[in-house]
Amino acid sequence: MNKKTACVVTMVRDDLFFLERWVQYYSSIFGRTALYVVNHGGNPEVADLAQGCNLISIPDEFDENFDMYRWRLLNGLAAGLRHYFDFVIVTDVDEFVVVDPKTGLGLDDFLGKRRGKLTITPVGLEVVHKQELELDSIANGPMLGPRRYARFTSAYSKPCIFNHAVKLSRGGHFADDPTFKLFRNLYLFHMRYVDAGLYLDTLVRRQEQMSKLGHNKGPISRDWRPVDQGPLPYEKIAKKPVTGGFDFDDNIAHLTESWGPREGSGDLYCFERDISDVLQTVPDRFFGVV
Repeated sequence: MNKKTACVVTMVRDDLFFLERWVQYYSSIFGRTALYVVNHGGNPEVADLAQGCNLISIPDEFDENFDMYRWRLLNGLAAGLRHYFDFVIVTDVDEFVVVDPKTGLGLDDFLGKRRGKLTITPVGLEVVHKQELELDSIANGPMLGPRRYARFTSAYSKPCIFNHAVKLSRGGHFADDPTFKLFRNLYLFHMRYVDAGLYLDTLVRRQEQMSKLGHNKGPISRDWRPVDQGPLPYEKIAKKPVTGGFDFDDNIAHLTESWGPREGSGDLYCFERDISDVLQTVPDRFFGVV
């Protein structure tokens, strides 16, 4: 079979801002026919934005087992798609895998050069809106450029690209492949905090979901769960100091050195938690890419 280079898989319920940009970015590289969007709840607005993509609608169910069922579905879908594509990329709808423009390679070119069985981990960067420094809107344009501050985080250095049988953990943060392959010029930009207003709007929707359960546990990231007091996760990150560099060598070395079996998880592998206390400055060459 003459396989195509890669497909990209995500699941979305109501994150329309990110879905529009997710489709724009990945379709510009692989085409819409290589994108697979799981439409949680059959939202017609999701279907409209994802026209031309492969759309899979599932019921609007949300309970304590939501995340477990979600990742069973995504793992199963990825396993099947491997037979038709050289690589499968599994991301959340606010995650963008980008090859450093200084290489002159697109993501398709980069993957086309890879050989052998691989599970690829990009360098995880969390972009955050510094409101006092970044006044421009991102409503109708790119995110990188108007937003240029990011922190390194091992939480989003995710094994999200693979070309062989791999099982991902809930959240996609870990995998059952014992080999570790990270490329210094490959980044995963996580955009949850890319805009303060957008984050707060999403927070309200997620907390409404959680309130229906009657407790504050389990189905979604702790960063979306109601908090009784204190600053929001976004506010804590946005207050961190800024450096002018864009250097993650020490972080990458720590990931590599700490790589091993995840304690208590059976067959999963991971590295030690490493989340930077400073924000670095995204270089101009990335502006407009996403």
